[in-house]
Amino acid sequence: MSKIWDSPWMYRILSLILALGIFAYVNAEKLNNSVRTDRNDNTAILATKKQTVKVPLELNADTDKYFITGYPEKVAVKVEGNAALVTAVANTQNFRVYADLRNLGVGQHTVALKQQGLSNQLTYSIEPKTIKVNIQNRISKTMAIQVHYNKEAIADGYQVGTPRLSSNSVQVTGARNEIDRIYEISASVTLNRNTNNDVTQTVMLQALDSNGQTVNVVVTPETVRVKLPISLPSKKVKLDFKQSGTPVTGFSYSFKSDTDYVTIRGSQRELDRIDRLTVPVDVSGLSKDTKKTVDLRDANKALRSISPQSVAVNIQVQSAKAAIENSSLTGQ
Repeated sequence: MSKIWDSPWMYRILSLILALGIFAYVNAEKLNNSVRTDRNDNTAILATKKQTVKVPLELNADTDKYFITGYPEKVAVKVEGNAALVTAVANTQNFRVYADLRNLGVGQHTVALKQQGLSNQLTYSIEPKTIKVNIQNRISKTMAIQVHYNKEAIADGYQVGTPRLSSNSVQVTGARNEIDRIYEISASVTLNRNTNNDVTQTVMLQALDSNGQTVNVVVTPETVRVKLPISLPSKKVKLDFKQSGTPVTGFSYSFKSDTDYVTIRGSQRELDRIDRLTVPVDVSGLSKDTKKTVDLRDANKALRSISPQSVAVNIQVQSAKAAIENSSLTGQ
């Protein structure tokens, strides 16, 4: 028996049996993997999916001639079919939904929506299926812009000047009946409470009817830059000088200045009360001609500002004796 196992042929036979076993095992695994792959591929091919995609609605129409209203900007498309195709459609949106208005005239119409570009392997439905549109002759008109703001937001005593706009007029385009409804093109400037400085804003323009409701037209440009000048009311008045302080006994004083008028700022009510600005000049201890710089800011406490804030005043001093002599000479 031991001679049989020691024989080289026995080892050759065992090696052959082992090799055949390994070969059979490897082929069986390949077959199983192939079956699993085929099953997965078939599952992927047979898998279906539903998805809703929102896309812009396009109009086939002569928009240079007609102004069209009433249609939605976007519509929903429910797509069903092969999962891979549905996913591709949802990601790329490489199709269009449109309403064909080319053979329709002025008036209201109900139109069925159509699609172009979807694979014929997919089923779909469009929501809504139809739309109602109003087709009117397209016209354009140039209109001025009206600026509005809350007057209660202006600080007390301040006033608003003439607004300055980057464009004083706009072009409005739409159906004739809508254009006829326009009462004004409004630019509303937003102000903070107690605003006392110039305000500059870019404002969205609105076409409004007499009730303040928005009119369905296209406004070009859509925005305008508005500068609202806000300042205190001002007024130019004459300067008057009056003597103040403790004069030297026996001397009289007169005043001259190269500045005859100043600009005062304050509430309009206060400005209406002032025709001249009287400024006190201190002559205490003066016995000869003197030049002084006089501060004007305290001349009237009710005013917000005075420009210039100070002026140079020549104070001419004359003794009583000299005044009598001059009077005598003048009398001769």
